[in-house]
Amino acid sequence: MHISKIKIKGFRAFNDDGVSICLRNKLNAFIGLNSSGKTAALEALSKLFGVTKKERDLFKQDFHVSNEEDLGVINEKQLSIEVRMNFQDSEKNSIPHFFSHMLVDEEEDEPYIRIRLESKWYKIEYSDEGEIETSLFFITVPEGEEENEDSKRPFPNHLKGLIQVLFIPAIRKPSEEIRYVSGSILYRVLRLLNFDEKFKEDLNVKVDEINDLFKGLSEFTEIQNSLTSYWERFHKDERYKQTSLGFGNSDLDSILKKIEVSFSPTETNRSFQINDLGEGYRSLFYLTLVCALLEVEEKISTEEEIRIKPVLTVLAVEEPENHIAPQLLGRVISILKSISDQNKTQVFLSSHTPAIIKRIDPESIFHFRIDESYYSEVNAIRLPEKRDEAYKFVKEAIRNYPEIYFAKLAVIGEGDSEEVLFNRLMQTNQVNFDDNIITFVPLGHRFVNHIWRLLNCLNIPYVTLLDLDIERNGGGWGRIKYILQQLIAVGVEKDKLLELESGSVMTEEELSKMHTWVFEDNKLDSIMSWVNYLESYNVFFSQPLDLDFLMLENYTTKYKEAIPKGGGPQIPDKSKEAAKFEIKLNGSVQATLKSEKATGVTYTPEQRELMIWYNYHFLGRGKPTTHIVALSSMSDEELHKNMPTVFSKIFTQIKAELK
Repeated sequence: MHISKIKIKGFRAFNDDGVSICLRNKLNAFIGLNSSGKTAALEALSKLFGVTKKERDLFKQDFHVSNEEDLGVINEKQLSIEVRMNFQDSEKNSIPHFFSHMLVDEEEDEPYIRIRLESKWYKIEYSDEGEIETSLFFITVPEGEEENEDSKRPFPNHLKGLIQVLFIPAIRKPSEEIRYVSGSILYRVLRLLNFDEKFKEDLNVKVDEINDLFKGLSEFTEIQNSLTSYWERFHKDERYKQTSLGFGNSDLDSILKKIEVSFSPTETNRSFQINDLGEGYRSLFYLTLVCALLEVEEKISTEEEIRIKPVLTVLAVEEPENHIAPQLLGRVISILKSISDQNKTQVFLSSHTPAIIKRIDPESIFHFRIDESYYSEVNAIRLPEKRDEAYKFVKEAIRNYPEIYFAKLAVIGEGDSEEVLFNRLMQTNQVNFDDNIITFVPLGHRFVNHIWRLLNCLNIPYVTLLDLDIERNGGGWGRIKYILQQLIAVGVEKDKLLELESGSVMTEEELSKMHTWVFEDNKLDSIMSWVNYLESYNVFFSQPLDLDFLMLENYTTKYKEAIPKGGGPQIPDKSKEAAKFEIKLNGSVQATLKSEKATGVTYTPEQRELMIWYNYHFLGRGKPTTHIVALSSMSDEELHKNMPTVFSKIFTQIKAELK
């Protein structure tokens, strides 16, 4: 038995249209920036199936109020929280409890039930808080069918304990959970124990032995006599006249309330109590308590417990990373995964930390964001089809760069060179990526449409910088063709995108042959018109070759100086050794353009000669290292003075997107 869908309407940041969260796995992660609705979604589950009344209670502030509504004139608000729960063939214990309420959409589909909490707040004259009426129902019609009042059946009280939510808040206090009080984790564990009459008799004997041991101390007797004497002087009622100092011999609960957990060895000569531990270890021990509870409930099985034990425990963990060292987070997620693998357990967690998210299957992640109207929307992470090669690429890419989920703007580049340069250029252009929550993602042009589709799904704007790679295999016209196809793949209107200056629209056949187009008189005017046009779609190009060549061309002196002592390319004298120089030049052109047939015909003589340095810096040495050395020798003023035009355009667009 597991929750397969959650619908939330009118609850806190979720508006009256609501959200629907379709779940495929038993471990699910809610991610997003602060105050985006993650905790509200977890607490919505507690309102349905919380262990204590306090967790289930609703208050006036739980009802959503939009920024367009006037609080003073609102007389009534409503909310609903619904879960769909599916059953697998192996769930024999849970099926009998819910059999009469099961639904199926089609023959041979998995059966499921619908449970909905409905609550209404309405204004009353004698209290600002108003009145709240809440009911829990089985919905008796399949999803998509019309509902009426006959479609609702009250959820019986005796079934409420069969589904329980354990909510672990961001601020964790394990000392409260280890106390034997109703609703605590320890209470839930110890109530499973079978304290039979034989156990109670033996306990009383042991308590009597302890009391006799204390009474053997003369000082203890003096204390007892003094208490009795003064009590008789203060108190003349015949009731309660007898006093006895000792341990109660029949109150098992009193003894259980004194149970404590201690930790040793420590850096001192005494054992530590929970409150002596640091925040991190206290947080870890809280998770330990929950894990122990779930394991004990799974193992202990008497006839009575089988009847009343939860058939589904939902573990809702808010920010598991809190106070925990980063190197331990992998262990925490591993444990939560193992808990979710148990038959009767499902796990939800919320986080805004990439270190957690990178360890979660992207298909289990749900992205929360606040809309311009200040309500929460939730989107699943969309991946390519599993049979597609792009599936593995994109899945690994977003695992390696989980920061993309939390960005207000994503900058997509080819690789490490772009990342190094943007980290420096953001200072020069006075656009702080951290302050503006901008994430750079070096993913390259491969499968770029899937990354775009993912960002579109999450409503995260993006800017893309790619290499034009003229005269390289797949570059030039081939790169323009590729980007046009990728834009069409993510839903850009084809007729508008492929409209030519003449007013006609490029046909699919013409587009398919675009990579074969040639440069008239070896001029780049025609391709540059397309480069400029695609900037309107936030796609920019390092041209004519790539970013490395662009920087070398604009800051030639600085890059030529960025060599180790005694280093640099061995270049024959152009005048004295013309033949050797020509051989060196042709070899560098072929290496740079990655083809033995390359001639660099569309490049100027100066650009072709720079390919000797390109070959030395970027094919024979590490690209990021070269950029770091060159950039470190430039002042912000020098960098800004010769900045490539494409970067000025990109940062102008970044500033526009952030407004």
